[in-house]
This record gives sequence, structure tokens and C-alpha cells, in this order.
Amino acid sequence: MSEHHDAQEKGYETYALRIGPVLIATGAILAIAALSFVLMWVMFHGLEKASMYLADDPAPMVAQQKPYDGLLIQVDPPAELKRVRFETQATLSAYGWVDKDAQVVHLPIEAAKALALKRGFPIRK
Repeated sequence: MSEHHDAQEKGYETYALRIGPVLIATGAILAIAALSFVLMWVMFHGLEKASMYLADDPAPMVAQQKPYDGLLIQVDPPAELKRVRFETQATLSAYGWVDKDAQVVHLPIEAAKALALKRGFPIRK
């Protein structure tokens, strides 16, 4: 109680701040930051070296993409949207080959549903 009374008379706290725990916490934070920096540097250099080996082979989906010969800006967005919807609807409602060599076809949605119902679905036991 006397310490509390002395502190009020002096206008400041009379106990000394222990600097040791503050320095330990600061050192730990700096060590973690430095370790994180070193680990990120190692990771980025490793990824850079790994990308050199992967640069020759494109992703599987890239090989299937068709080059775009048209304009890169939309001149008439409503007409282009109508054309895309027409092509999509034509693909979804017709039979056709996806890959003739692999014997893969696409079916109209209703035909695919009927075929799935006819063949049945696997039942988990």
C-alpha cells in the first residue's frame, strides 16, 4: 500500500521496467522475420530453377486451345453474345465427335440423361 501511495505523490510509477523480456521478445520477432526472409529467398530461387525445367512442356489444356484469329476487342457485344450462345446451343443439342481417334463423342443433354438412366448409376455398398 505504501508503494501505491509513494507513486501517487511522485506522479509516476516507482517500479523499474524489466528490459530483459522485452529484448528477448524483440530478438525472437527479428529472428523469425530473418528466418522467413531466408526461407522465402530459398523457395523463390528453387521455383525459378524448377520453372526452367517446366518451360518446355505446356500445360495439357494449352495444347487443346485454338488460336484466336479474330479481333481482340468487341465490336458488337450483343451480336457476339448471340453467336456464342447459338454455337453453344448447337453443340449441346447435337451429336458429334470430341476425339475421333479415341472414340469420344458428345451427345445432346437429353440423350445423355436418358442413356444414364438406362444404364443406371453405381450403388455404394
